[in-house]
Amino acid sequence: MIRWGITKQGKQRFRCQTCLETAIIRRPDQKVRIAEKLFERWLLGVSPLTSVAKRIGTHRSTLSRKFSELSFVSHPTPMCQLSQNPVLVLDGTTISKNIMLVLAYDVLSSQPIAWSFVSHENFQVWHKLLLHIHKRFIPHALVSDGQKGLRKAVKTIFPGISHQRCVAHIIRLSLAWLTRNPQTDAGKDLRILARELAQVKTEPVAKIWRDSFIEWDMHYEEFLKERSINPETGRKWYTHRKLRAVRSLIANALPNLFWFTIDRSIPNTTNAVEGGINAPLAELLHRHRGITEEQKKALVRRFLYARRRKKLPTQNAT
Repeated sequence: MIRWGITKQGKQRFRCQTCLETAIIRRPDQKVRIAEKLFERWLLGVSPLTSVAKRIGTHRSTLSRKFSELSFVSHPTPMCQLSQNPVLVLDGTTISKNIMLVLAYDVLSSQPIAWSFVSHENFQVWHKLLLHIHKRFIPHALVSDGQKGLRKAVKTIFPGISHQRCVAHIIRLSLAWLTRNPQTDAGKDLRILARELAQVKTEPVAKIWRDSFIEWDMHYEEFLKERSINPETGRKWYTHRKLRAVRSLIANALPNLFWFTIDRSIPNTTNAVEGGINAPLAELLHRHRGITEEQKKALVRRFLYARRRKKLPTQNAT
């Protein structure tokens, strides 16, 4: 390296006589900061270590050795200032065999509000998380897939707040239980209704759909009561159990199925979390497979804190 003039900031510039690249001598704290920034870009990004090393002009082994000295743990990032009461999407996703992440995500400010690592979803888990949120602010509305313990916790902590059920979950489960080729007229008619649910966008259309479902329920009421019997044991069961399950699924969700048609700030699905958080998080954990469970937790925290600062790159980013 030889001296090669002065930068605009008045710092001494040096030049490599072999590759002709120029650089300045950085302070030790700046070196650490730059290394941390590069580490996070690789850790949370989509580029493999080889590509990152090639981009900065170093060997993969050198970069790997440098990164091994750094920690998955990051400093907590505070939430961005909320301009209005949040609309929270609540959802859980599996991190490992023994760890599950339960998350509250604000779709208005596009940032995670609160989260917790648990072993499984239940009322106590969601009650604790929602109680923590309640101490800080009152959400404008909630959106979820309708997990039983979650519904109970919402009624306990936020009884007067609109709780939109995820329409995509209702459609997906209904079509899965009804199969592609229902064998009864009731199943065929209900499958048509389930598919038409995706087309509901306005309040008048929602009313028409609700009336159609109620009419279907009344028309096939006696049919759904049919029972089968085992002649040897005398045990009885409902003949059309899958149909009854779909009817119960829709009937239980119906009071909270169309809040989005009344208030445009409320999304009708949990896709903001499932597609925007859970999917890239699953890819991230897959890329760093082999790390310990504590490192997985630290990686997830780092990912969520980064989401509070900016939107991370995706696989389709250019």
